[in-house]
Amino acid sequence: MRIKKNINHSKYIFWISILFIWILTTITDRIWWNLYSITPSWDQADYLNSALDHARALSFLGADGASDFNSLLDKSPKIPPLASIINGAVMTFAGDAPHQAAWSLSFWNGFFIFNIASWGLYLNGKKFGLFCVLISACSPFLFNLRTDYVLELPLISAITFYLFHIGRWSDKSIGGRWIQLIIATFACSFSLLIKQSSLLVIIPSLLFVFVLSFKRDKKFRLQFLCLVLINILAILPWFFHNWIMILSGTYRAVFESAAIEGDPSILGFKSIFWYFPYLDNQFGSIIFFFGLSGILFKFLTYVRSFRSQARLVHIFNENNYKWTWIYFNLITCWTFTTFIPNKDERYIACTIPLIILLLALGFSKWSDWLDTYFKFNSYILLFIPAVSFLFSNSINKFNTLQNIQSKYYPVKNILSIVRSDQTIDKKETVIVVPSTPEINQHNVSYFGRMQGGNILGRQLGQSLLHIEPVLKYSNWIILADGDQGSVPSNSLVLDKAIRDSSLFIQVQEFPREKEGSYTLWKRRSSSFNPNEFHNRFIELAKGMEKGPLGIKLIFDEIEIEHMLDGHLKYQSIVRDKALSKISSDPENVESLWSLSLLKILLNRPYEADIYLRNLEILLPNNPWPSAYRTIVNLASWNPWKASLIADSANKRNPNYFLKSLSDVSAIFRGSFWRLKSALNSVPNTIQSVDESLKPIEK
Repeated sequence: MRIKKNINHSKYIFWISILFIWILTTITDRIWWNLYSITPSWDQADYLNSALDHARALSFLGADGASDFNSLLDKSPKIPPLASIINGAVMTFAGDAPHQAAWSLSFWNGFFIFNIASWGLYLNGKKFGLFCVLISACSPFLFNLRTDYVLELPLISAITFYLFHIGRWSDKSIGGRWIQLIIATFACSFSLLIKQSSLLVIIPSLLFVFVLSFKRDKKFRLQFLCLVLINILAILPWFFHNWIMILSGTYRAVFESAAIEGDPSILGFKSIFWYFPYLDNQFGSIIFFFGLSGILFKFLTYVRSFRSQARLVHIFNENNYKWTWIYFNLITCWTFTTFIPNKDERYIACTIPLIILLLALGFSKWSDWLDTYFKFNSYILLFIPAVSFLFSNSINKFNTLQNIQSKYYPVKNILSIVRSDQTIDKKETVIVVPSTPEINQHNVSYFGRMQGGNILGRQLGQSLLHIEPVLKYSNWIILADGDQGSVPSNSLVLDKAIRDSSLFIQVQEFPREKEGSYTLWKRRSSSFNPNEFHNRFIELAKGMEKGPLGIKLIFDEIEIEHMLDGHLKYQSIVRDKALSKISSDPENVESLWSLSLLKILLNRPYEADIYLRNLEILLPNNPWPSAYRTIVNLASWNPWKASLIADSANKRNPNYFLKSLSDVSAIFRGSFWRLKSALNSVPNTIQSVDESLKPIEK
């Protein structure tokens, strides 16, 4: 009984120590956020905007909230919503200013620290768990994530939670219980709903367990099947609703960004070794040296202890499953990350918890060696991570930045002027021509929407086609002297057009930290030109009956309008007008086209299908309502209905576009014998569409 009490007492001390470390890291982080934090730039402001969106949609911040579940899913078109929902909930209690919203990072850090401590305790006891936590708390890379509002810290926390619990469940010696499966399933869903990068860990780990299941009993295989099915169901609503934006956004982020940023070819020597040089900076030289040397020491000890032919067998046998699990996931995740074309230091986040466990293993080896041969109090090694942190570049973050009280935030000052000119509840859009870390469309939107604000930032100037609409309809504009940031040279043409125009007046100039200044411009009251795009939208929608040519004209104008009017105020006007006309005249073709286009823009394929069906009946000789119906049904994962629509319409009105849609939808429904027909019809359609668009290409 006395032994049991001592064990429990020891565990309490361990968890109190972990809590104390988390409190110390939180204090350090809060010093940074309250005294040294900087204006959120591109990604940071984008994630803060997403948290604000979800907080408002769920009525956390006093807004009206989303009207239905689909409206909530609209708020996360590219990245899963869970992190934004949790971060938005934290904003409810802490506030929505950057340093207040960053309390969510302290929550994620705590979640990570307690998970890595649990994993360390499970692997090798309390001292090993303490090494894991101290390395985590003192890692410069993790400190940067705790002081930078990005999604990598939530991702690391979720991945640690997932790998630990699925590893315990799949461990034959202690796993296989249903409660372990429930926790592992929740952990997997949790990770998937944080960020797509979690797939770099989840896919290989599930493949490993799948292969493993052939050596296990029927109960284990049933549990694995439940895990997979439940996780598919968990991610399905979000993916089903936003799959087009998800795939296109992922393509831009992974492939187009890699090309724009000049990242190396994935098969090149530079790409394969891209992340290795960062390891020293990510953990600090001292931590990395001790951990790595301890691992080498352990490996050399192992080589001396066993015959060469038995080494790998020993490492990967069932008795060493815990470490087999870690080695496998580290190797596969590192490899998958390496072969992602877009490179950045923080993209290696998924491997960080696994590397921490290995470095802790190195520390543990040093500890055992000192205890065995020198009778040295090895607990002194627990102070090495803290010493490493003090000598790392992280301390420079405190030395090189100004105190927040003396720091100058031009974006806040600019928006305070715009806000003071607003009437209550008026929705305003500010056109932001430059794109710099200090001022860009993302942080203008974020600061403009804090504390219930309704000011959005939108960027125009990338094309010469933007000049005329901006001069006609924009109300507030931000320009920059000097460096324009990451914008094309066409932005300078728009900048000059605004300055030379008599339509705008310069409200105020704001100095920059370096050379140049920012200026806020407002349209003169005498030159006010009401933007009645709702009338133009009705004309554009009717142009859908012309096929690709009409669609091209529509989206060229809508793309610009969505920048000029970030709140999309025209949509409610168009909807109300169209519904009013249809109530008195159900066969009003103009209104049906307007409502069809609106529902397509709003990502409501089922509702768009209803209006397009009515148009199909009213316009029996026009192939395009049927073509659009086929597309929206494909978008809503209904290839069977899409194929029937396209086949029937193509018989009535033979059309190159309908033919290709008919072939594609038939293949998706399982008619693979039509692949040969599709290989002919799809290229012909692409060529025909290109030719039809040539008259309006500039």
